[in-house]
Amino acid sequence: MKFQNLFLIFTLILINSCALSVNKNFGKYQTQFISKSAFAPTKEELYSKKPKIIVFALDENGNSVAEQSGLGKTIANNVENILTENSLAQLVDRNANNKLKNEIALAELNKSTSYKGPQVADYAISGAISNANFNSKYINGSTYVNPKNFQIVSIPPRYQYIAEVSGNLKVYELPSLKVVENIEFSGKEKRTENVRNKGGVSLGGIQIGGEQMSGTQRDDGLVRKASQDAIDDISIKMKNIFSKTGYILEKRSLGKKTIFKVSIGRIDGAKKGDNFEIISKQEIENPITNEIEIERRIIAKGQVSDKIDPDSSWVVIEDNDAIERIKIGDKVKLVYKQSFFSKIMKLIK
Repeated sequence: MKFQNLFLIFTLILINSCALSVNKNFGKYQTQFISKSAFAPTKEELYSKKPKIIVFALDENGNSVAEQSGLGKTIANNVENILTENSLAQLVDRNANNKLKNEIALAELNKSTSYKGPQVADYAISGAISNANFNSKYINGSTYVNPKNFQIVSIPPRYQYIAEVSGNLKVYELPSLKVVENIEFSGKEKRTENVRNKGGVSLGGIQIGGEQMSGTQRDDGLVRKASQDAIDDISIKMKNIFSKTGYILEKRSLGKKTIFKVSIGRIDGAKKGDNFEIISKQEIENPITNEIEIERRIIAKGQVSDKIDPDSSWVVIEDNDAIERIKIGDKVKLVYKQSFFSKIMKLIK
């Protein structure tokens, strides 16, 4: 049964990889007519730059473990890494913008202020650590007889160390200081080490004489690792908040296969297999007011093919029935999902 599941997974991966292979025969694809959306982007919207984002060190709330480990800055750096590794933002120096940090703190108290300083960024990310602790647990050793070979097996006593970190991040829109996202995070890490002895003799895992040494009282590295795990758990959500958007530019086909060119490329972080949604704007009449309103609808989903240029790429649509609904100027938004491998590793952990 396990072999059948693995074979099925491998087959699906192989089929998906073939479906996204466009580059080899790209010259054979023929340009197709495609109508233009009434809501096509302006030139400024089409060539919009990555948002400027400033990430402040988190408030450690007087927690000694957090302060000793430098968690406030560590978590801020981890968030910055997510944004830069996925080409999602232009980072702004947090150290040069203390005025903005102070006004964010003031906004938390008053719930009614806005930033009136220079427009240094489009968004600010701040937050607080609600809990950070490090604990140790003594585990007694044991001895047993292996029933297979009747050998005596001795497991020495050991210490188990556990670090836990939790808190929240807030994404502020500037200059309004409106909170657009509030994200809670938590992470946990543990490790063990055998109890060490000063003096005495060890025979077959049994300690004779000597003085038992106490365990580690502080492990900043383990605490920081717990915070890294916490941010890794929310990385998909962070990426989707600032995921790159682009627009449909062109349509081509080869036989029964149709592909679309979009204004998201390698410099935007696009990679083969990335998921995306195509969002169309449509006019609808409000049944109560009879006024015309603009509605946004997801009309198609798909994946980025292997044909990726610096500022554009070609994508494959999952549902062939949706192809005819797509127009030039429809918005494309990358959608990040947890990979199958990441899910397995998290389950194992």
